[in-house]
Amino acid sequence: MVEFAPPIAYSQPEIRPHNRPLHMSSHPTSPAGAPPVNATAASGPATAEPALELRQILVPLDFSAHAMKALRYAAGFARLFGAKLILLHVTEPIVYPSDFGYVPLPPNTLEENFQRDARDRLDAVAADQAKAGVTCEVALRLGKPYHEIAAAAREYQVDLVVITTHGYAGLTHVLLGSTAERVVRHAPCPVLVVRDQETESAPAKAENTPAAA
Repeated sequence: MVEFAPPIAYSQPEIRPHNRPLHMSSHPTSPAGAPPVNATAASGPATAEPALELRQILVPLDFSAHAMKALRYAAGFARLFGAKLILLHVTEPIVYPSDFGYVPLPPNTLEENFQRDARDRLDAVAADQAKAGVTCEVALRLGKPYHEIAAAAREYQVDLVVITTHGYAGLTHVLLGSTAERVVRHAPCPVLVVRDQETESAPAKAENTPAAA
């Protein structure tokens, strides 16, 4: 007589409502023993914006209190980025009235004295900045301020121009303000315009804060 083994009973696992569902990770995983997968690399190259880099900063100076305030901003940025300051003074040609309008005078002793005085004052400002660890270069130009400022920005290939809305005491915003506005339009680089009543920001304040002992 042939005997058969008893049948094997199969049963399915009981599924209860409180069983937690299986969560699938959206991040790629690596096989055992393989280096981890970089999620950024798997999704493609990142398109990060280039970091701001300031190497040369142009500062037009007429030696007024407003211009020196703009210099403090520029010096703060120079210290922060390790940039060099280009200290620029522009002298307008001396003109005299005639029957045909205003005619520029030929170079004379008075104009040469103005240039010499401006050079001495620029050198003094540069020396003060050098004591604070800021590298400077001085430049003198003759002509219309806005035109010469924009031309100097192109010539020196500066990354930023820092200028004030006001200049010599007694001149109105209409005169000096128009210079700043024209520089903004014609300069080949960004222009930071420092207003007269502007509250000084961190870079400018850092320039005036004495170093801790």
